[in-house]
Amino acid sequence: MLLSIVIAASTLLASPAPPPTPEPAPALGTMSVAPPKSTLQRLEVPQTPASETPPRPSARERLRRYLTRPVARSVRYLDHGVIGVGVALGLPEIYRVELQLGLFDHVTLGATAHWLPGQVRPNWSPKAAVAFWRGRLLEVGAFYQQVLYPPTRDDGDPMTIEFQRRAQYLMASVSLSQAWLTGGFDIGWARGREAQALLTGEDLENGTAFVVRDRLGGGLHLRFGTRRVGVTMQGWYPYLAAELVLDVRFGAFEMRRRGGWREL
Repeated sequence: MLLSIVIAASTLLASPAPPPTPEPAPALGTMSVAPPKSTLQRLEVPQTPASETPPRPSARERLRRYLTRPVARSVRYLDHGVIGVGVALGLPEIYRVELQLGLFDHVTLGATAHWLPGQVRPNWSPKAAVAFWRGRLLEVGAFYQQVLYPPTRDDGDPMTIEFQRRAQYLMASVSLSQAWLTGGFDIGWARGREAQALLTGEDLENGTAFVVRDRLGGGLHLRFGTRRVGVTMQGWYPYLAAELVLDVRFGAFEMRRRGGWREL
């Protein structure tokens, strides 16, 4: 009996251990769930390598982007690289012709040829405008322009002297634009020649028949048209002037897409 027990024990010790049972593989189509992140891991901001930072645009690229932004169809200010030709009819001038050039969307320089009643050769005067702000709907700036008047009439009285009248306007301008219409008002400084109420002997001897006075000026303007062609109605006070202007604008070295004549 003792012998059989010893033989059975030795048999159990000599037999190899059974292999471990493998874990079942996950079924197809199931997703493995990642372990939850700690609070510190959730608050951590991923660091972007310095090599992936977008390059800063150059000054030339920023200027081009600025000069191609959408702006209003302006009455006083031309777009960069645009040449404007205008013909005006009204009072006190019979008509005038103007030529202007726009620079950097904010500076407009030009000249005007004035024809007065009875004149064969025109008189010339400078013209300039500076825009402080130009947007898609609103623009604010200032402009300088002269208005010429016919000379005073010679009534044959030796106590009156004929002289050439002229007015200068330097005014701020505010305009609102919507689709085909752009309108606004002007306010500022006006300087003009006015006849003296009483002439002295010294005035007659020196031929001085007028005085130059500074006054508060104002005006209104309204333009109907596109970027290329338009009609403007405008007028100023206290030295009265009113005119209708037809302007045509051509692209010389502008950066905006030129488009068609009907394009806003």
